Amino acid sequence: MPRRMPFEGRLRRALLLFSVLPSLALVGLGTYALSRTVQLTDSLGAWERVGASGGELLTRAEASGDTALARAAALHRAELEQSITNARRWDFVLSRALTLIPIAGVIIGALLAALALRASRRIGSRLSRPVGELAGWAAMVARREPLPAPSGRATSDEFAVLRNAFRRMAAELESSRERDLEAERARTWVGVARRVAHELKNPLTPMRFALRTLQRATPEREDAREALEVLAAESARLEELARTFAQLGRMPEGPPSEVDLREMLEYLLRTHVPAEVQGSLDAPEDLPSIAGHHDPLSRAFANLLLNAGDAVQGGRGTRVTVDVRTADGHVEVRVLDDGPGIAPGIIDRVWEPDFTTKSRGTGLGLSLVRQTVQAHGGRVWARNRAEGGAEFGVALPLAGDDDPRAALKDWAGSR
Repeated sequence: MPRRMPFEGRLRRALLLFSVLPSLALVGLGTYALSRTVQLTDSLGAWERVGASGGELLTRAEASGDTALARAAALHRAELEQSITNARRWDFVLSRALTLIPIAGVIIGALLAALALRASRRIGSRLSRPVGELAGWAAMVARREPLPAPSGRATSDEFAVLRNAFRRMAAELESSRERDLEAERARTWVGVARRVAHELKNPLTPMRFALRTLQRATPEREDAREALEVLAAESARLEELARTFAQLGRMPEGPPSEVDLREMLEYLLRTHVPAEVQGSLDAPEDLPSIAGHHDPLSRAFANLLLNAGDAVQGGRGTRVTVDVRTADGHVEVRVLDDGPGIAPGIIDRVWEPDFTTKSRGTGLGLSLVRQTVQAHGGRVWARNRAEGGAEFGVALPLAGDDDPRAALKDWAGSR
């Protein structure tokens, strides 16, 4: 297969042909038209013939003896000689011009060719370089490599617009890949968690029955009673673990109803924050209701409060605050603590189902929180506070909104 000329070379050749050939054709046609016009007019020959015939007429007029006629003939002879002289001069100029015009045409054509070659190089380079750059960017996107950083120069040409669009496309592709990877990871964990829950529930039921039988059979032995209490506590923990695994990936069932978020949070602050930790709620008295499922939402906020309480106790903090605000058809709940905060390297991982910083735990708590909130058309976030401590936030659409998910999505995209 013959090797194809590079894009810049083909572009340069096309620009050169379209600029030089028409110019040379115009110069050649102009030279030919001028020479043919001079040949057809033959002004010098006409004046020579007029001079020859007029000279004989003037000679006879002068020899007639009429003084007035002789004077007029002499005046006409002078004008005729001057006109013939001018015609000879014009013919001399035209003959030299017919010789010089082709030479000038060649020189002009060469100049046009040089200018066209220079312009084609510049235009070809300016057009082919961005095209080649974008082709390289496409290969980088295919290899999932980061695109070069913007140069910082403010340009508004078409290629700058195309580069910006390419960057946005690459960012959206990367975001889509991350979402697909996260969804696939979540599906994998849901399947694993449900299988684990099923395998845990099968032996747990006979274990609980056997435990009750042992408790009734050996009530008098102190050492046996202590061992049975340990078995009862651990089997209860396994049962709760199986229940947690079974909840992963399960959407809330039934139609949503109006949920009094203020009442729910007040109750959870009383029951899920340790007594030695000061808990407070900062929420409007006329807080609107939200549309959702009470039990899953209650479990989600309970999980956030339990985590905040653990962080405060482990980091020698004293306070957990729940701040609630409404705006643009949504309600925003922020759980704030004054504990040690979140390590910078794990902020983006706290919502993953396989991640935990606790010595005992499944790592599913925050994943279930995000799953519940997303099932209600909301979103979650986690960050460190400037004054110290951590912030876990939830945004949910208010009840009665025509399209709460769309409204919340627009609001989230503007943040």
